[in-house]
Amino acid sequence: MQARSRVAWIAGLCTLGLVTGCERLLSLRDPIPGDGSDSGDLIDGGLSSGSPLLLSEVVLTPNAGEMIEIVNTSADDVDLATYYLSDSGNYYRLPVSATVDVNDFIVKFRVGARIKGHEALTIAIDTPANFATQYSKSPSFSLMDDTLDKIAMNGTPQLTNTGEPIILFQWDGRSDLVRDVDIMIVGAPTAANPLPDKSGMSQDGPDAGNLPSTYATEAHALKPQAATPGAGVSTKRIALENVGNEHTGSGNGQSGDDETSEDTSLTWDGTAALPFSAPTPGDVPPALLR
Repeated sequence: MQARSRVAWIAGLCTLGLVTGCERLLSLRDPIPGDGSDSGDLIDGGLSSGSPLLLSEVVLTPNAGEMIEIVNTSADDVDLATYYLSDSGNYYRLPVSATVDVNDFIVKFRVGARIKGHEALTIAIDTPANFATQYSKSPSFSLMDDTLDKIAMNGTPQLTNTGEPIILFQWDGRSDLVRDVDIMIVGAPTAANPLPDKSGMSQDGPDAGNLPSTYATEAHALKPQAATPGAGVSTKRIALENVGNEHTGSGNGQSGDDETSEDTSLTWDGTAALPFSAPTPGDVPPALLR
């Protein structure tokens, strides 16, 4: 049965009162223009059932060189209009409250933004000019110009030098919950920069219903890195998430993946065997391509 027909069938049973737990289902609407990727079934009001995007590189210092890189592991172009990026543990509260701590941010890729197949995009935390001075190339996006929608920003955005969580996630703009795409705890954050456990958290977003939806139980097993990437180096993803034994089917990510279960000591550098190295903004390691 095709996805849309299946939803219509279940919605009919909901209307008749023959099944339970229908509030979230009945809040779904047809996909809106710009939502999701170019292929695959669409769920959650416009989000595709899976995402080929991953965080691939992060620079914490110096301020002028701070950046986050994302990579498209697939050969297909992806529409970025429902994707968000944040360094705030409060990101999952976005449907009800867009608030962040000082120097933290939540930004959204604009309608029309795309990432090509097997491409890496760089997001500068500082100005494009400072990024270009640092790397002799321009960033794909910057938090300090008008290339991204600033959803929440408390003061001048900066990545904490000791480390913090970086989250790539999706939201359709109307559901109660956001959906994790990739999460990385970069460096060794202090207690002031936690990644909260959202297991069992309920909230009612701007959808048509008035009943809350609840986040699934997470492993909440992401660990800080063994070291922190200092000036002149970055931390880089070296393998796909399946190498890190990421759990599937019961989490808060695409297709039920649990982005908090990945063993990043196996999928990122910063270990004794593979130490941090100089930043390579825009480069795509072959190991990250499907």
